[in-house]
Amino acid sequence: MKCKYILLVAIAIIFVTNTTAQTRTIGLKECITLALANKSNILALNAEATIDSLNIKQIRAKNLPQIALAYDYLYNPIIRTNIVPVGQFSPIPTDETRAIKFGTKYNQIAGVQVMQPIFDASIRSKIKDSQLQYRIKKDQVTTANEELTFEVAKTFVSILTKQEQLKISKLDTLRTASTLKIIRNKFSDGNILKMDFNKAKINHNNSIFAYKELISDLIVEKIYLAFLTNLQVETIDIVDVDNIFREQNLNILTQSKETKNLSKINELDSRIILAQQQIRGEKAKYLPTLSLNGYLGADQFSNDLQPFQSNTWFGNSFVGLSLRLPVTIGENKSNKISQFQSQIKSLNFQKEEELKQSEKNKQTALQEISTLKEEAKSYSLNIDLLKENVQLYNERLQAGQETYDNVNLEEIEYQKEIQKLNNVNNKIWQQWLLFLKNAGMLDKLK
Repeated sequence: MKCKYILLVAIAIIFVTNTTAQTRTIGLKECITLALANKSNILALNAEATIDSLNIKQIRAKNLPQIALAYDYLYNPIIRTNIVPVGQFSPIPTDETRAIKFGTKYNQIAGVQVMQPIFDASIRSKIKDSQLQYRIKKDQVTTANEELTFEVAKTFVSILTKQEQLKISKLDTLRTASTLKIIRNKFSDGNILKMDFNKAKINHNNSIFAYKELISDLIVEKIYLAFLTNLQVETIDIVDVDNIFREQNLNILTQSKETKNLSKINELDSRIILAQQQIRGEKAKYLPTLSLNGYLGADQFSNDLQPFQSNTWFGNSFVGLSLRLPVTIGENKSNKISQFQSQIKSLNFQKEEELKQSEKNKQTALQEISTLKEEAKSYSLNIDLLKENVQLYNERLQAGQETYDNVNLEEIEYQKEIQKLNNVNNKIWQQWLLFLKNAGMLDKLK
């Protein structure tokens, strides 16, 4: 039982080392590429965009000739009667009239009908509507891509941070194990009190627990990244192979004057244009339509049910222009136009708010980065000083001039300061990602 805790630490380290050995190194760019290629909601939006593009072609087809085979078989129980002025056909015209039935009991109509639209503003309006719907869908795809890119990058940074914390925790656990060994030997020789020995064991136990907790946290983050990228959690070893998270990139991009429209703003612009187009579409419903109509076929007239009776079929055809001017179509035009105008106002307010919000987030992120960088400098200076103190305290402990408690407290402060610096660096990069998101520059990560 003497080396119980040291063995536990060694086993944990070997486990992590073996797990890492079976993995492949993956960087942020590859993670983003995999996530965008495999995420179901992105694929679904792309499929919807494809549907919208096909819908545009479908509406355009309404401008093509519309051809139909027409056939009717009619039975006339009551044959239409017209009053014919037969007296007008006499050598001496008179006012005599006679009721004459026009038609037969049975008649068939068979032929080909053709209609070619020449001018129909509603078709043009529907095409423009569909084009704008497609544009909105593509904007939504871009927005979803940006959100996923941000989420992947944020998780990637978190994993990098936890990996650094795990390294620090491993060193701290080895330190407490080494200290425990020294204290145990001194306790066996009767040179140290039991309560100091107990404190050393407690500190080592706490270090082991903190180490295991960090491993668990790291695994949870990797599980989430695996979910985003459609990879197996056991196969990924996160490393900044693309050298993205470097001080140079931090300074260059945050000081850049480059401006890009956010995809959300583009989507709102598209929705505003669509609402304006829909107003024009409502007005187009009341514009005249012009089409070329034609018919080629034959009609049968018979008093008997004999569809193929000879000498009863007569040819029929026509070609002509058809002009229609809608007066009422069963809709309240002014009401619908008012709805679209209200929608435009609402979308403009949303756009204004989105612009203000993104600018606020961008400026806040820059200020946070500036403050955190100063905080990081302070921690770096403290770490150098505490590292020197730990070395001096350990030398005095070996010489019997210092107590274990003081050495342990100094080492704890040293480790805390390193963890603080690590956490601050994580916050800096998280704020950097937030800045890129609100500046429309997340494509720099791809």
